Amino acid sequence: MAAKSAKKKYDLLMKKHKLPQLEELDACFELGNLEEEGNHLREIRRRIAEKLHDAISIAEQVLQPDTNLSELYESRVLDEEEKKRLFELYKKLMAAARKAAELSIVSNASQDAEFIKSIYPEWKSIAPELARFIRKLRAAWETDSEEGERAAYLG
Repeated sequence: MAAKSAKKKYDLLMKKHKLPQLEELDACFELGNLEEEGNHLREIRRRIAEKLHDAISIAEQVLQPDTNLSELYESRVLDEEEKKRLFELYKKLMAAARKAAELSIVSNASQDAEFIKSIYPEWKSIAPELARFIRKLRAAWETDSEEGERAAYLG
């Protein structure tokens, strides 16, 4: 979490822009320590973008597997309906990631604040569903499945 002076600085920004509590953002986006003298809104936006990119990467590996064994194996774990739903989540993640990229170019504090305010509730709705997909992928690795292993190996 942030040092006391960084926390005080964020509290002022929170009141000014009606942002979520820093502890809530940290719980969702693993913010860690904020620089005491840094631009907190920009720093939070960057860390949110990192979290979005991690989630995007997982979705891409399942939806459009490369030729490596793990991606081929995991792409067979989800059925077509699950892949459609994962793609819907992927679109939301991509839209948010592109907004974060745009803001990194524009560099506007109030737009950063609006992004943080909008992504926080959206992430809270996306994260549980994304976690379910990831649990299913993990479970596939923990289950003995000769058929799945053979299918992934053969491509």
